[in-house]
Amino acid sequence: MTRNTLNQGPKRDVSPLGRKLHQLIRAANYDYIKDFEKESGVRPDSIRRVIGGYTKSLPFSDLQKVATTLKISVQELMTGSADGEAIATCNLVPGAKEPCWYQVHSDEMAPTLKSGDNVLVDTGIRTVIEAGIYLLGTPSSTAFRRISHNPVTGKLRVEADNKTYSYVEEVEAEKLSIRGRVIGIFHRI
Repeated sequence: MTRNTLNQGPKRDVSPLGRKLHQLIRAANYDYIKDFEKESGVRPDSIRRVIGGYTKSLPFSDLQKVATTLKISVQELMTGSADGEAIATCNLVPGAKEPCWYQVHSDEMAPTLKSGDNVLVDTGIRTVIEAGIYLLGTPSSTAFRRISHNPVTGKLRVEADNKTYSYVEEVEAEKLSIRGRVIGIFHRI
């Protein structure tokens, strides 16, 4: 029986959390995932399953143990992978399909979303069912916008909350690339 080392390549599609865990554990000078699992106190095989691509996330209690062992906060662990990809937090938000953290980089949605805020987006929601703030994909980036249905025209009303931008548009639902719906905001106080 061979031990799982951090030098073996993944056999499946590994989640951003799995890739980030792999990098952080290697940087902490662990040669074997099993040793890290034992030291952190997480369930045996749980981290190996994430790094191996068999699951995409960990329960919050295990994330706390991993973060403590790595001497970082859970927020730092979950705010994004080294390659900038959002990390799914599936077990952290009951009822959410695919929750992921994103950071706001503009003031277009101020005062609701401010630059620097961390926003929890359910990326499992790809259509506008009810009014709310959604993450839209654009050809070169992403943007947060408030979207609602216009019952008269049947189109979607897309707008920025910051009134200095005065951005309001009505478009066909098929023309929008919905990446997810905002379900939470983390503000520093």
